[in-house]
Amino acid sequence: MLFSWLFPKPRSCAWCGRPSPGGDFCTACRDQLQAWRQRYHPCHYCGRLLLLAKEVICRHCREELPPFRKARAVGPYHGIMKEMIWAFKYQGRRSLAAPLGRLLAGVVVRELGPVRPDLVLPVPLTGARLRARAFNQAGLLALSLGRELDLPVDGDVMARIRETAPQVNLTRRSRWRNLAGAFRVTAPAKITGRNLLLVDDVLTTGATAAACTIALMAAGAASVAVVTLATGIENLS
Repeated sequence: MLFSWLFPKPRSCAWCGRPSPGGDFCTACRDQLQAWRQRYHPCHYCGRLLLLAKEVICRHCREELPPFRKARAVGPYHGIMKEMIWAFKYQGRRSLAAPLGRLLAGVVVRELGPVRPDLVLPVPLTGARLRARAFNQAGLLALSLGRELDLPVDGDVMARIRETAPQVNLTRRSRWRNLAGAFRVTAPAKITGRNLLLVDDVLTTGATAAACTIALMAAGAASVAVVTLATGIENLS
């Protein structure tokens, strides 16, 4: 024990296992996670990534503004972030929840403005999907983020009341129709007049976040902001 105190084991990267004395991820992985900033910036409203020196609002938000106040992501659903999400969500790498949650917390502090959330909510799964996967990835991320920022987390405020068709091959409009009415607030008293932070792993068209926001605002929430690990790139998705 004294030896381990005098000569602590070097910290390793949460993703690749290489030495990482400066944080959760090694220099190479951090560089990959941040590389998108050299070419893209987020849409002012939904956070989808746009080429630098182009519009500040994506074509989707120009057509119709989302119901949430603002959404932001750690990076694009591409490359290292896509690999991390798949490993976390489908390959059982639950140890990634803590470091990924800390990445989300950094985004909240830097990019979601001066409105401090009163409550953190994960996007819920249906019971069937939860049983099949054995955990809700958004719930684990929300708990990690909440610990990092000292914010309360409640996974029981909202329920997914019906199963929906897989979203992968649907158009934006079809995704919105597919998710209409899929969520219900089960404890309105917990959110009335409160600023909420909704957590999920990926935002593509924003249909899931929008459906959750509509339900939350109808139940009395003051505002809803959204934070995800990944988002789409406008000219790629």
